[in-house]
Amino acid sequence: MESAADVQAACRELLPSSYATARRETERWSLLTRGCLQRWPVERSGEPGPAAAERFDEIALSLLLDPAAQPGSLIVTGVEQPSDMLCALWLARRSGLFLPAATARCATGSRSRVGLVPAFKPAALPHASYTLATLYANAAYKQHLAARGNAQRVQLEAGAGEVHERLARQARSWGVELSA
Repeated sequence: MESAADVQAACRELLPSSYATARRETERWSLLTRGCLQRWPVERSGEPGPAAAERFDEIALSLLLDPAAQPGSLIVTGVEQPSDMLCALWLARRSGLFLPAATARCATGSRSRVGLVPAFKPAALPHASYTLATLYANAAYKQHLAARGNAQRVQLEAGAGEVHERLARQARSWGVELSA
């Protein structure tokens, strides 16, 4: 489990300075999408990274030691905006847990070893459908979902059944199977 604030902080530290200075959410989407879809490995310094990045590295290392292991999913708590989940995807890319396909238009050949589960802040629930629709339309996140069988889990607070039903209908319209 990682907080959205921690994955954002890790991206601000590890990505080029243009990410830290991005003022608009759409700028962050663009930078993160490009970073996730690049074909060459993400440059590493050899120094330990922020705690959130190290968590993804630990999962990747455990899979190197036991390739048959199933790491399951990583819950990102406090999600408010699409870039929170795109940061988590970029950290998965950095650790080798997400590898994009050869082309951005086709998901064939992409691989994603860890599921990413948004846990929305209660105040962000009214915007959850916007956040998920933005992710479903994003080229990098679309490849991540395709590599995981077009399945997306979400974590909602108890009593948010109506929100879940709305999100499930929306997901089906994108060809994604949503579960709680």
